[in-house]
Amino acid sequence: MIQIYAKGNTDYTWNGDMVLFPESCKLSAKLNDTWMMELTHPRDTEGRWKSIEEECVISAPTFIGKNQLFRIREVEKTDTEIIATALPVFLDAEDECFLLDVRPTVKNGQQALDIMMEGSKYHGESDITKTSTAYFEMRNLVDAINGTDEPTFIKRWGGEILYDNYKIIINERVGGDYGVEARYGKNMEGIEYHLDMSEVITRIIPVAYNGYKISGQHPWVDSENIDKYEKKYVRKIKFEDVKMREDAQAEDEDKGVLICDTQDDLDRALTQRCKEEFENGADLPAVSIDINMVELSRTEEYKGFEILEKVGLGDDIKCRHKELDITTKERVIEITWDCIRNIPVTIVLGDFEYDYFQELAYSLNAVNEILGPGNTVVAERVQGVLNAINTQLRYQKNVAQRQDVRAILFEDLDPESELFGALAIGTQGFQIADKRTADGRDWDWSTAFTARGGYADVLIAGILSDKTGKSFWNLDTGEMQLTGVFRQFAVNGYKSVDIQNNQIRFYAWNDNGNPVGKITSVKKTGSDRVGIGMYCDTGDRLVLGYDDGSGSDGNLKPVFEFDSSKLDETPRIINTASGTFPAGGQVIEVEHGLIKRLPGNDMKTCTGKLRLISGLSWSSGKITSITGTTLDIQRGCIAGWESSTTEF
Repeated sequence: MIQIYAKGNTDYTWNGDMVLFPESCKLSAKLNDTWMMELTHPRDTEGRWKSIEEECVISAPTFIGKNQLFRIREVEKTDTEIIATALPVFLDAEDECFLLDVRPTVKNGQQALDIMMEGSKYHGESDITKTSTAYFEMRNLVDAINGTDEPTFIKRWGGEILYDNYKIIINERVGGDYGVEARYGKNMEGIEYHLDMSEVITRIIPVAYNGYKISGQHPWVDSENIDKYEKKYVRKIKFEDVKMREDAQAEDEDKGVLICDTQDDLDRALTQRCKEEFENGADLPAVSIDINMVELSRTEEYKGFEILEKVGLGDDIKCRHKELDITTKERVIEITWDCIRNIPVTIVLGDFEYDYFQELAYSLNAVNEILGPGNTVVAERVQGVLNAINTQLRYQKNVAQRQDVRAILFEDLDPESELFGALAIGTQGFQIADKRTADGRDWDWSTAFTARGGYADVLIAGILSDKTGKSFWNLDTGEMQLTGVFRQFAVNGYKSVDIQNNQIRFYAWNDNGNPVGKITSVKKTGSDRVGIGMYCDTGDRLVLGYDDGSGSDGNLKPVFEFDSSKLDETPRIINTASGTFPAGGQVIEVEHGLIKRLPGNDMKTCTGKLRLISGLSWSSGKITSITGTTLDIQRGCIAGWESSTTEF
């Protein structure tokens, strides 16, 4: 049912002021782009058309839900009909909600949305766990979420958008993989498809670092699909993260570089890299498909596409080309929904990527978020475990719906029930959910476990340990013991700190992977004495200082500084006397309290005043005062002096 609420009526929990019987009512929606409804209503004798005015609200069913609200922005009238253009009511925030100075700092997606919409009637929902920071000043809420100017929520946190009345849903991804498959081929009415073969690779000639290749007369790896096309698509791909031992650097293994000791090792490594490229779709064309469900419904092939009537924005569709016998997975990136019949009219399938992932400064896709810079081996294993868990449990869920002998699905679909939720349990593991997905067509399984592992939104435990017990975390006492490398990353994704053996290594905040120094245990040569050493890398600086507690950008005050790019210079104490002092026509040069140059040989001619440091006072690791003496030199002799103390 399609209804309209008159101006001033904001109680959308009840029926509207008028039921409409439009000739047409369609919602066009693009992933992370425009959503627009167009309603065409005849000038009926009952006068229903008179209720259609600017700023009124239309309620209609869409792929999100039954009663979705849209604000009329424009009305066009003719002699026979009235045409209204409307946008989701959440977009009212473009005019109503203005962010004067809002700064979500190191927050996840949900926390950031809560801060941005605090005190308004709008609210957000997000499952994005990544933390980021953005300063929104003098911006309307809609522009701050997905506008063209930096920063925006989408560019800082990522995510995909669904509008659900006064709520905006921004999850890691919207839609889901519900097992929908579409088979297509040549000359099919209602379907237009484009296959772009420009990036297809069916034979890879891999080249490792420093030009090493696979041994033998055929230094390449072929795809399983190589014979499905009219010609072979041969490309050379460089794998700079595969090196022979003699080319490796000290930090390479920590960065995820694969080190090979023999040619056989290199052959296996390059072959595996090529297989991974094929698994990621290097041997498949880029596919875009436009499906007109109305035209298609008149054909025999429609029987294989009826299931598309249930798809929504962002869903995965397995697309199988019958002639080429290739299968690609595409997403619904654009949809036109018939709100009268409550089914899709047209569907556009293809690839979807954020501009966010194309910008160098934010070059972190979903895999990188898990792996971190360097694609470390441990993180790859974590990703593999998660993939295996999802595969097993999706298989089990399908079984649970069909064969209760092998698996059972318990669910309470009443959202008002205290027991609202679902449990799928079987031979492959179990899943638990207490809420539906954003589109309402499946359960959002937040907890799942199989024989290979599991995941949960919240997990209460005592001790977390590896299989050997060498690495563990006692959550009751806070005690943690780790073997290997403990690595921390900054908010921007750059490697920040490594702790390994007896060293803490630090890296530059603005140059990913660039080491700047370390704190390590040391032993004096020729002695049994040990201690702690602090070192900066060659070309970098070593600074000692204090925090003045002001909380401002300049709160860190240096006191001692050593510049390793100037090894011929003396380390300097900051904020002490500098200058030149006359001495018989020559000068004594003093820089930061240290004598840099004395005058000529005849010290009897020296006349002037010279300030020297005679003492430093320290408290809690900070310099509290500097005591100095001013010498009065007359013709090479000290005629007098005066001591003074500078307090900090």
